[in-house]
Amino acid sequence: MKKILILIGFVLSIYNQVNGQAADSLLAGKVSYITAQNVYVKFANTENIHPGDTIFRKVNDKLVPLFIVENISSVSCVGKLFPNIELKVDEEIASRIPKKKKPENTKVATPANTSSPQSGKSTDQAASTEKGTGLKRQQDIQGSLSISSYSNLSNTDIDNTQRMRYTFSLRANNVAKSPISAESYISFTHRLNNWSEVQQNIFTALKIYSLAIKYDIGTKANIWAGRKINQNISNIGAVDGIQAEAIFGKFTFGAVAGSRPNDVDYNINFKLPEFGAFIGHILPTKNGRMQTSAAFFEQRNGGTTDRRFLYFQHDNSLLKNLYFFTSCELDLYKVVEGIPKNSPTVTGLYFSLRYKVIKQLSLFASYDARKNVIYYETYKGVADRLLEEATRQGLQFRVNYRPGNMISMGANAGYRFRDNDLNPNENLNGFLTFNQLPWIKASATLTANFLKTSYLDGKIFGIRLSRDIIPGKLYSEVNYRFIDYNFKNSSTKLIQNIAQVNLSWQFKNKMSLSIDYELTLEPVNKYHRIYVSFNKRF
Repeated sequence: MKKILILIGFVLSIYNQVNGQAADSLLAGKVSYITAQNVYVKFANTENIHPGDTIFRKVNDKLVPLFIVENISSVSCVGKLFPNIELKVDEEIASRIPKKKKPENTKVATPANTSSPQSGKSTDQAASTEKGTGLKRQQDIQGSLSISSYSNLSNTDIDNTQRMRYTFSLRANNVAKSPISAESYISFTHRLNNWSEVQQNIFTALKIYSLAIKYDIGTKANIWAGRKINQNISNIGAVDGIQAEAIFGKFTFGAVAGSRPNDVDYNINFKLPEFGAFIGHILPTKNGRMQTSAAFFEQRNGGTTDRRFLYFQHDNSLLKNLYFFTSCELDLYKVVEGIPKNSPTVTGLYFSLRYKVIKQLSLFASYDARKNVIYYETYKGVADRLLEEATRQGLQFRVNYRPGNMISMGANAGYRFRDNDLNPNENLNGFLTFNQLPWIKASATLTANFLKTSYLDGKIFGIRLSRDIIPGKLYSEVNYRFIDYNFKNSSTKLIQNIAQVNLSWQFKNKMSLSIDYELTLEPVNKYHRIYVSFNKRF
């Protein structure tokens, strides 16, 4: 308690410094994927976004917080959506970044790598053009360095670890006003007192998520070389090689040739070649727009074809208050247990339908048959990993209702049954949120989750209090959860009481600091997780 009071005193002591910051600017992004537990958002890049940052939506010139960033990659971030918030795929959101002074008599360069099948155009290729003077480019270089510490402490020596994570990101548009641009996102993570693992294979610690150079060919085409995730074919993941893209009217065409990263340590592996092509189209309508993209890809293992498939994605809002999204993969050739198969097979199927009945009431349904997500870096606890694995796939139904500005509620039901499951997976969760409680000026959310699978029965109850102590500068959150997992095939039970406190704030000079403490109490053991992250932008 004494340490907490000291920390609060320190936070209050820097009030004047934080409150004197210049107003922040916003980095635009779009929602790319929503699960029962997480929301995934894509940006042009994430060098100005860090774990602990808040993602917002602008409503009537006000910023409404959506979620706290938990993990990031070079072009996306993920976090748990605040229960009283509704989002849809492709919805525009924003992250606050420090205000940057603009040079006099110059135009601000457009951000790199915002091409997508949803937009049908690429701001990578949209250079500033003045009438009668031709093409003009403006250099724009931004980046960040961050140092993070993840400490796990317990009354069992085997669970005491500390991980350090160092990240470097850079986005350089039109270097020296040339058609050359570059991007990078690199992290280095290691456990203290375990350097031998890094010495044996440095790529157990070093993760190069993005490292590429771009050359603009006029305003309608470009070529990338290096490691990069192309948002037109983001389901493919990062590609080590060459990527070319061109725009013709409402169509975007592209081709890719290179190799896949090693699936064990994410190192370069030229023995896994791949190549393909894609096309995207956008059609504006009076109620919204219709967007479609398709790609053909072949992946090999050495000189042998490993997989050949088509990828399709479509979304539209042709009818008022109704939004539809679907994506799927069609395997044309694959090797199963050493036997080649040419018969077309639908894989990775997903679709969702969202209907806004009235302003206060919305309905959502989805079906997810995609593969499980593989994390190269994750800090989720056991209970959260089991919950995500059991609830992401299958049928999902959700209803959200907001009877007034001060209260909102919702419920989500999920069902999944596969041939190899002894019993279907069933989950039901709900929330009740009170906004701006009297006296404390905070939002409170009550949650309940019931889970039933072929191997466990589980219950999770929680309460969260959150508040902007200094709007847009200093954010605080207190969270408590009770977890009760009963494993059917054994007498083992997982009973946990989890309490969490988070403080994150922005300083002057483009610096930010986030501190998160989590205490997990089990019948026998105690676990402490401390996360501290310091970031410097330039």
